Amino acid sequence: MKNTKLSIGILITILVLGVTIMNVFGFFGFGNTLTWQEEVKLLDGRVITVTQKNRVEDRMPREFWLTFKLPEFGNQEIVWHENLMPMVLNIYQQKLYVVGIPATTREFRQYGRPKPSYLGYRYEAGRWQRIDFNEIPEAIYDANLYFENMALDRKKHVSLSDKEEMMKDERYMSYSKRIDPNHVSQ
Repeated sequence: MKNTKLSIGILITILVLGVTIMNVFGFFGFGNTLTWQEEVKLLDGRVITVTQKNRVEDRMPREFWLTFKLPEFGNQEIVWHENLMPMVLNIYQQKLYVVGIPATTREFRQYGRPKPSYLGYRYEAGRWQRIDFNEIPEAIYDANLYFENMALDRKKHVSLSDKEEMMKDERYMSYSKRIDPNHVSQ
């Protein structure tokens, strides 16, 4: 009986230690993935719901996903996935765009040290195509995605009013709120 109690005690200790280690790694951002729903206002005034997800590595966001549906694109799920923080998702002249910016020097180098630092994508024939900066319409320069790419207080839903408050916050640089053709990261 004593060996059984000892065995159960050891098993419980191992389980508690395992859960603690997983929590510590998650807390420090090792392999952590954050996902939230976000209200996004498009240029034409519509508000859509986008699922944002990012994978955090070494406490830095590294991979980003946007998932959404739009009736004019077959109302099927569209996914954008890059190593760029998305700041704009919009439609202009019946074309769908996403604009992202490198999160760190690592991504800045990965994408060829772009000048300016924004990278544009256009959805064509069911695929995302990278486009030159000068092909990003100025009409969509205003950020409409949660540009810190971490759900506010780890909320599961980020509203338009949450983003309005963020846009008023002077701690955020103007190049995060609106595409700046003169901005170069790192």
